[in-house]
Formats: sequence, C-alpha cells, structure tokens
Amino acid sequence: MDPRAARLLAWPFALAAAALRFASEWWLEPLTWRLTSAAAGLVAWLAVGAAGILVPLGVYLLLTRSARRRPATFEVDGRARRFTAPTAPAWVGPWSIVVGWLTGGVVMVERVPGEDRVRLFDTGAVLVVELVVVALVLLLIGVFLWSDRPRLTLDSQGITVRGLLRRTTVRWDRLVPGGPPAPSGKSTGVLVLAEIPVPPGPRAVPRTVPVGRAHVDPVFLAGAVRHYVAAAEHRPAIGTPAELDRLRAALAS
Repeated sequence: MDPRAARLLAWPFALAAAALRFASEWWLEPLTWRLTSAAAGLVAWLAVGAAGILVPLGVYLLLTRSARRRPATFEVDGRARRFTAPTAPAWVGPWSIVVGWLTGGVVMVERVPGEDRVRLFDTGAVLVVELVVVALVLLLIGVFLWSDRPRLTLDSQGITVRGLLRRTTVRWDRLVPGGPPAPSGKSTGVLVLAEIPVPPGPRAVPRTVPVGRAHVDPVFLAGAVRHYVAAAEHRPAIGTPAELDRLRAALAS
C-alpha cells in the first residue's frame, strides 16, 4: 500500500470511529447501568468507551503497517523537477481517527430518568447545529487527508515545507556546509540547520525546520540536505530519477 492510499484509508475509519462513539453512548453504555456492582459498571463503561476508538484505530494500524514505515528515499516529481516527501500516514492517519472519535460525541445524549436508556439532550435548532458541526468536521478530515499537507520538497533552490497555511523555504546557498546533524531520539521531528546570518557575521544562525510529519526517513533526509548544501553541482539535477539513484548510492556509501 502506498502512502497516499494509507492516508485516504484513514477517512472511512474516522467515520467508523465517530459512528461507534455515538452508538456506544446510545446502545451499549445503558447496558452497563444494569450491572449491580458499581466497580463492574465502571469497568464496563470504560471498556465500551475505549472500544469505540481502539477497534478502528487498531484495524487501521494493522492494515497500514507496511505503508507507515518511513523510506530512505523520495518521490520524484519530474514535472516540477523536485524530490518530495508526502504527509506521513503514521502521523495523519491515527490523528484523523482520534478526531473522528471525538466528533462522535458532539451530538449529546442524556439518561431518561428512571430508565436504562438514553435520549437526545438537545432538539430542534440546537440538534441541527450539532449535526452540521459533525458533518463539517468529518468532511474537513477528508479534505485534509486528500490535500497531502504538510508536504516536504527539495528542488534546485532549497528545501521547502508546505503546510495548510504556511510555507517555509530555506535556500541551499543560505546554509553552512557540514549540517544538519542526523536527527535522533526526540529530535527526529526537526532539522536544525545552520544559516548564514544577514548581515554576514562570524557565527551561523540556527534554523529549525519541522520535518516529523514527512514520509521520509529523517536520517536519510538529513544526509540529503548535507549533500546538496556541500555539492552545488548536483542541485540542478534534483527531480530526476537518475539523480535520486545517484543520491541514494552516495548516501549509502
């Protein structure tokens, strides 16, 4: 399964999580009220609530296990002459399902006095607003998954991270050769670049670029950035399959 398919697959699971959240509150939780033991009722209530998120999330993670591994390579965008790393399914997929599950609780219910069943807490215009909010959030989840943002690209000019609202670009000729260091531990989500100060000064200015949501191995990415900062003669070839093969061989050696 490719990364794009793995991202889009998260949307039906987000819908399922929302439906399970509402269904558990409407049908399953009232069953826990019939238990005579308060402790047993609490455990059953927690189990019902957890199942609504753990079942769709677990199945999604199982189906996309291979697609969530971050590869030591880029995708080639030959038309735009750039290397790209799309949004990582390992990040956007689980979060989409969690948001879907939370959305399922927007339509509130309450216990019918004296009975082991529930009813809608709001009616009329308030209920319509709740349903509209649920529909909009679930639709936005789908749009977000389809938009493939944030997205990381390398081209002949530099490295760019395109988010939903922001675009961050760092030019190769603004970076000091020798960096960035290979991310490790908790720092795998960022690249710490050394940028030439303006006006020029004796010390480089650290520049942090968020890359943790990109579907690429962070060590490979750091190596690629170091390579193109130092080897300006190879930058014009970025975005071609031959250059990607050469880059991978250079970094492997």
